This record gives sequence, C-alpha cells and structure tokens, in this order.
Amino acid sequence: MTKEHLSLALSLNVPVFIVVTKIDMCPEQVLSETIRNLDRLMKSPGARKLPVLIKSIEDVVHSANNFSSGRVCPIFQVSNVTGLNLDLLRAFLNLIPLRRHLLLDGPTVFQIDDVYWVDGVGTVVSGTCLSGVINLNDTLLIGPNSSGEFVPIPVKSIHRKRMPVSTIRCGQTASFSVRKFSKKEVRKGMVLVSPSLKPQAALVFEAEVLILHHPTTIAPNYQAMVHIGSIRQTATIIAMTKNVLRTGDRDNVTFKFIKNPEFLQLGTRMVFREGRTKAVGTIKKIIPYVPSSVQKTARGKHGKVKDGWYSKKAVSGKEKETTVKAH
Repeated sequence: MTKEHLSLALSLNVPVFIVVTKIDMCPEQVLSETIRNLDRLMKSPGARKLPVLIKSIEDVVHSANNFSSGRVCPIFQVSNVTGLNLDLLRAFLNLIPLRRHLLLDGPTVFQIDDVYWVDGVGTVVSGTCLSGVINLNDTLLIGPNSSGEFVPIPVKSIHRKRMPVSTIRCGQTASFSVRKFSKKEVRKGMVLVSPSLKPQAALVFEAEVLILHHPTTIAPNYQAMVHIGSIRQTATIIAMTKNVLRTGDRDNVTFKFIKNPEFLQLGTRMVFREGRTKAVGTIKKIIPYVPSSVQKTARGKHGKVKDGWYSKKAVSGKEKETTVKAH
C-alpha cells in the first residue's frame, strides 16, 4: 500500500516526506531494515529522490529550504507515546513553503467535501475555499445538481473550527448551513461559486492521461472511477486517439460521466482507477452540459428543437433520436 500511495503522489507531482511512527515499540533491527527499504525505494528509478534522515534541527532547516525542489525526501522517526522527534516534525511543517499561491482576488470557488444533517440546523456542508473570499450575507451559486443547474443560495452562517466567523479566505476550510436543501439534494463534489464566474457543468471532458498500470489493454467504452478534487464518479471512455492503451502509454482521452454532470476547471489533475488499473491525467478540454430546462426553452411551437438540439420523437410506437436544424 505504501508503494501504491507513493506512485500516485509522484505521478501527481505532490511533494513527499515520510514519517515512521511507533518507534518506541519497534525492535531496533526492524526499524533499521525499514529505513534501509525506504532509502532503497526513494532512490529507485521511479522516484529518484534523495532521502534525508532527520536527526537535528539543522537537518530540518536544510530539508525545508530544499523541499520545493522536489529532489529531497525527509524521513522522520517519531513516537507519539514518548514524543521523540515530534518537535522536529512540527518545525518542518512550519518551515515548508506553500505549494501554490492563494487566489484571494479571484472569483469565489468553494469545494464541498462532506455533507451532514444537524438537528435543529438542517443540511450542513463543509469543504475548502479554493479561491476568493466568502463573507456573511453573500449570495453564491450551489451546484451542479442532477440537471446540471446552479441554484442561488444566501450565506447566512459560516463556522470554522466550530466557531462562528464572518469571513473565510482562499485555502481555509469551513462549514455552511444550507437550510433550503435536503441532504439528498447536496452531494460531495458540488461547489459554491460566485455568480460572476457564470459556472457551467460538464458531463463530457477531455484529458491527457498517463497509464501507470493496467493488466491488459484499455479501449473505448472502458469504465473506471474518476477522482477530480472531491469528485468521485464512474466515467466511460468514449473516444481516444490511439486504438488501445497499455501501461506507460500517454494519450488524449475523452470521458463521459455516467450519472451527474460536474463542475470542472481546466488544468485540474485527475486520477483514473479501477481495481489494479491506475492512471493520472490533466483536464485539457471541457464540453459544457446543457440542462434539460434550457433544452425545453429551445423548442419551437410544434415541439421541434432549434439549433441542432437532440430530442426524442415517437415514431411507430418507438422512441427515436432525431435532430432538427434551425431554419
């Protein structure tokens, strides 16, 4: 499992450091063998990192200064019982630089990570503010729902670390009460966004994908679980440049979610997995999803659809899909 997590982190370009715990109850020879295995693993061709065993505050400062380069992998040995080396780990966490710039001036995007039901309060959502600033009494859009629509909602209460606050900023986590929605109407992966962003949901998107491992070959109509931020949904491969994909192949692949449209952003990293199959990628193109309510407004007097919309028309008692072009 450690090797699997490490391979995903390295593929997604996530900085890595290692914490070996419970050293108070581990025999010395077992601990030494574990450190040797970690050293060998981090120096392997797939990782190519320089493992540094942290023993002093000088090691902490040196590793923190070079951590952003991606070449150094600090290794901490700690005990939660005796507290050994916990001070070194805390110092390292306080010294390492942020991975990305905080977009305080950008449009508000709040990613929903969890949904709760609280007696006397109603539906509560929690998550992370990815960009912008959220203030009390702001009006945001929550979505996309199952129809791909975003619904306006006022921000009446904000809680951070179980305390009421008036503002949260990019990079902070918080909870909101969404009383007008039931728990079934809100799901993990939805977002709260600023109306100025004019968000659009997507059911189909294109990504540049690298296949890390697959026992055989991947072809169109293959289905697997897609992870994009807090989004977890099965998607189907509907098109790709190559005929088949094998371990180590890279290609532009078009995916389609099998159930709900999602809010996606260009450049977002994704993980594609199913059983022993693992792949990572970056979203390159988003095809906006048109909600059903918008499709209905596009119909003419006789139920026909304008501008190439697709509709279902009864022919001989069967449902057939037809396209009617605008005159």
